[in-house]
Amino acid sequence: MFLFPALLHFASVTPTQIPADLKLLYERSGGMATGRYSEAVDFCRKLEKLSPMAHVMQFGTSPQGRPMIALILSRDKEFTASAVSYSKKPLIFINNGIHSGEIEGKDASLILARDILVSKKHTELLDHLNILIVPVFSVDAHERFNQFHRINQNGPVEMGWRSTATNLNLNRDFTKADAPEMRAMLKLLQSYKPDFFFDNHTTDGGDWQYSIQYQASTGPEVDYTVAAWTAGMIKAMQPKVEKDGFLMAPYFGGVNAANPKSGISVDTFTPRYSTGYISAMGRACMLVETHMLKPYKHRVEATYSIVLRTLEYCNKDWYKLRCAGERADAWDSVLRITMSGANSFSYALTTRLSRESRPFVFRGYKYNPFKSDVSGASTHAWIHENVDTETTIQDQFVPALYVSVPAAFVIPAEWADVIEIMRLHGFQMERMTADRTIEVRSTAFADVRFPQAPFEGRFQPSFKETTKSEKRLLPKGSVVIETSQPGLRLLLHLLEPSAPDSLVKWGLFNSIFEQKEYFEDYSMEPIARKMLETNPALKAEFEEKLKDPAFAGNSRARLEWFFVRSPYNDERLNRYPVVRLEQTKDVEAVLK
Repeated sequence: MFLFPALLHFASVTPTQIPADLKLLYERSGGMATGRYSEAVDFCRKLEKLSPMAHVMQFGTSPQGRPMIALILSRDKEFTASAVSYSKKPLIFINNGIHSGEIEGKDASLILARDILVSKKHTELLDHLNILIVPVFSVDAHERFNQFHRINQNGPVEMGWRSTATNLNLNRDFTKADAPEMRAMLKLLQSYKPDFFFDNHTTDGGDWQYSIQYQASTGPEVDYTVAAWTAGMIKAMQPKVEKDGFLMAPYFGGVNAANPKSGISVDTFTPRYSTGYISAMGRACMLVETHMLKPYKHRVEATYSIVLRTLEYCNKDWYKLRCAGERADAWDSVLRITMSGANSFSYALTTRLSRESRPFVFRGYKYNPFKSDVSGASTHAWIHENVDTETTIQDQFVPALYVSVPAAFVIPAEWADVIEIMRLHGFQMERMTADRTIEVRSTAFADVRFPQAPFEGRFQPSFKETTKSEKRLLPKGSVVIETSQPGLRLLLHLLEPSAPDSLVKWGLFNSIFEQKEYFEDYSMEPIARKMLETNPALKAEFEEKLKDPAFAGNSRARLEWFFVRSPYNDERLNRYPVVRLEQTKDVEAVLK
């Protein structure tokens, strides 16, 4: 067990005069332990029985057969997706246990729910908000319970595991949606469309004074109005959390322990991650990372503080929060028409750090590394003496990848799994009722390479891509997904091959990279000879190619060169089956 100096006590986390059956194991153990998943489910159901403002819903079943539940708090009993949709109140979504070894969010949010419903400490939060709490997202991982699951983490006594029962990391699964748990979550998110999303975690890293690191999208990766609202929220919330006793900093992955003066930088998250996904949906969100070396009790209290203070701001500024999400949806729906009519336009899809930095005081501890007799290397170590270092931080972002926005994407019917994933992500689509031949923008891939090992269960290709306009037959049953609908940024992330989390890069189209027909040398030789005799331009190109010694000395490669230029070559090999319709008149033509 790690030793720490006395820590501030956040009184609201340990309320008195609470019935014994409404106290969590976390409280009964003095902040040393966390309960099993059944405790969380039972606790939520008790709150539902005690208060008409609480409702428990099951939104899925885990692969090992456990119920995936959510607790909804609403003063006006707006518990269904349709009621939330028509409500004036923003919906705040609090997600916990996506990594089930990082579980303080579960205990903090359940205690907060009890404080709202039973202790009546913060009932005013329901004046202008509805709140949805998922106590544990990765429920099977939560029940892989052991004291040895987080080597870098200071408590609780036992905890769950990072990945699911099939060893998938749910916080890398939001776009590809391989896990049944994720498919259930996407249905919940697309049904309820939260206005603000928390994802509670525990960080890894060095030892420093901060109790909390956070990331909230305020750059070009999210709608401008949402970004502006989020910036205001952070400015108002952070001083209150620090007044509660929990020092905060932006989420930087690491810092040069020996020389923090060298500068610090942060990053944003692509849609494979929870907050990147919510940002792409056009909604406000916050990643909460409590510091793993602080005791578990301290981390639960810190999580309680940041969630509470953020909810207070949301409750106060509820109208602007609700309007920000609605504006993002409306802007996505009319963007093509408003800006360009029938012509496509460029859209910033990903970001990169700006070169600009600002002054920043890094709140660390005295760095005291030592030479290890075990590893033979210098090992990080700190003494708990506060050291504040004046340095700089890069935390501003500018657009990086621009893509043009077509009028629609078309997915052939045979790619049913991909179509189902697009439905899970909430996109509206129409099926073609007849074959149509029309001008499309198509993509071809070259220099395709695969890694030697899988990542998150998939082999992710790298490639170069080229596009061209061509006439193509689009068969009956193909689905047409127009871009003038909410979630445009997410749609582009999924279907634009160049996007970092596109379905192509996640390997959902890997079969297009497999050659199925091959030639025998004796069959290709006379065809190649005839091609040389009848096509002078091809002959000149071949003679130029022969200047490459490696090519000239490889008889198979020489015949392959002719094969790919012959009518026998597979015209679908390395070709993206999803095509773009650039103009609205083309969409109308294929759907008539």
